[in-house]
Amino acid sequence: MILTKLTDKSLITNEDLDFNHRLGLPIEVFCSKKGKTIAFGAIHDFDEQHIHIRGDEYCRSTFLFFGQPSLSSPCRF
Repeated sequence: MILTKLTDKSLITNEDLDFNHRLGLPIEVFCSKKGKTIAFGAIHDFDEQHIHIRGDEYCRSTFLFFGQPSLSSPCRF
């Protein structure tokens, strides 16, 4: 299941994050070290280094983020 998420639901670009943010879509924050989802909710704000969800800050280089990729994003894999 994680492989399908990685190829189909990964949020990598700012365009992907902005798409989910504008529509108020929830995203999943997955910790690969713990092997589980640690947060789920709508994006409050984001920048180049962090994503803010429900008052918490998550580093973009440390966690995996899953949601709805932007419709104009090219095929990733």
